[in-house]
Amino acid sequence: MNRLVLLSLAGALASPACAGELPAWLSAADTAELAPGEKSLWQEADEFDQALLRAGKVNTDPALTAYLQGIMDRLYPEFQGRLTVRLLNAQHINAFALPNGSIYVNAGLVARFENEAQLATVMAHEGAHFTHRHSLQQAERVKNAAAFALVVGMLGVPLVGDLVALSSMFGYSREHEREADEIGYQRLLAAGYAPRETIRTFEHLQAEIKAADIKEPFFFASHPKLQERIDSFSELVKDANSGEVARARFVEATARLRLASLEADLAAYRYKQIILVLSDAEHRREYPPEASHYLGEAYRLRGEAGDLDTAEREFNSVIETAPRFAPTHRALGLLYYKRGDTEKAAPLLRRYLELAPDATDRGYVEYYLADLEKRNPASSGKPSLTPPDGITP
Repeated sequence: MNRLVLLSLAGALASPACAGELPAWLSAADTAELAPGEKSLWQEADEFDQALLRAGKVNTDPALTAYLQGIMDRLYPEFQGRLTVRLLNAQHINAFALPNGSIYVNAGLVARFENEAQLATVMAHEGAHFTHRHSLQQAERVKNAAAFALVVGMLGVPLVGDLVALSSMFGYSREHEREADEIGYQRLLAAGYAPRETIRTFEHLQAEIKAADIKEPFFFASHPKLQERIDSFSELVKDANSGEVARARFVEATARLRLASLEADLAAYRYKQIILVLSDAEHRREYPPEASHYLGEAYRLRGEAGDLDTAEREFNSVIETAPRFAPTHRALGLLYYKRGDTEKAAPLLRRYLELAPDATDRGYVEYYLADLEKRNPASSGKPSLTPPDGITP
C-alpha cells in the first residue's frame, strides 16, 4: 500500500462521516446495514488488517489466537464472527479497535497482566468501541491528513505506524471513553469475570507508564486519566460479587508470550520495565523460573550501584531451578569475567557452550575463555586483552 493510499485513508478519516450519535449495534446481524461513510472505513480497515499480516506484525500462533478469541466471544457472544481479536507483535502497552471489528491487543500489554480477568477488562472496553460505532463518530475529529500520513509510516509499514503516536491522533472523545468503560464493565460482569480486577488492570498500567516516562496511550487515553478511571472503578466494585479471575488458564496460555516479551524488552534496553514487572511479587509468580534470567540481565546491563549483586542472585536462582537454561550460564559467566573472577567465570562460559553448541555468539565466548586462560591467578584480575569491536562483557 503506497503513500497515495495513506493519504486517501487520511482524507476519508478527516472528512465528516456522520452527524450526531449512531444507534449501537445489538448483534453481528446489525452490522449488515452501514451508515454513509461507514463502508469506506470498513474497507480501509480491511486493508489495514492485510498490511499488518503481510508485514509479519501479527502473531499467528493458533493456540494463543484461539485463547484470545475465546475471551472476546465470552464477552460479546452475539458478535461472534464479527469481533476478531488479533495479537500485535509490539511491546507498547496498547490496544485498539478498528471500524470493521478487528480488535488489536499488543503482546507487551498482554504480558503485563496477571490473569484473564485483567486482560478481559481491556478487551471488553475495546469491544464496546466497536459495538457503539465510535470509530465512525470520532472520524470527524481527525483533521490533518498530512500529519496522519507521516505518523502511519513510522514503523515502515503502511497504516501501522508507531501505535503510541497513532493513538494520540485517534484518541476517542471523553464521552466515548467513558461509555466504553461503562459498557465494558457491564460486559465483564455478564461474562462472570471478577470486577475487582478492573482496578488492578489500571494500576498495572499506571505504574508501567510512570516507569517508562511516557504519555498515557490509546486505550488508556488522556481522557479520562488513568487515576480518574481507577477512582471510578473503585466506586463501582464496592458492592460487586466475586467472579472468575482465571489466573491458571491465563498463565498457561501466555507463558511463552510473556517470556518472549521479556526478551524483547531486554533487546530494546527497557530495563526499567523488566524490573518493574518482575519486582512485583504477585506478578512474578505468573512467570516460569527462567524469568529471573531476564531480571538479572536487566540489573547487570543497567549497572547502577548494587545492580551486579542483585543480578548475581537472580542468575544463581535460575541455575538452581532451571540448570539447562543456557543463557544464564553465559550471563553469570560474563558478570564474573567483568569482576575478574577467573575461577567462577570460566566454568560457566564453558557450560554455556555445552548447552548451546550452535550459539551465534560462540566466537565471542571463546574469546573470553581464551583471555581467562591467559590470566595469571595472582594478577589483579583485570582482562588482559582488549575485546574486539562489538564484544562487551
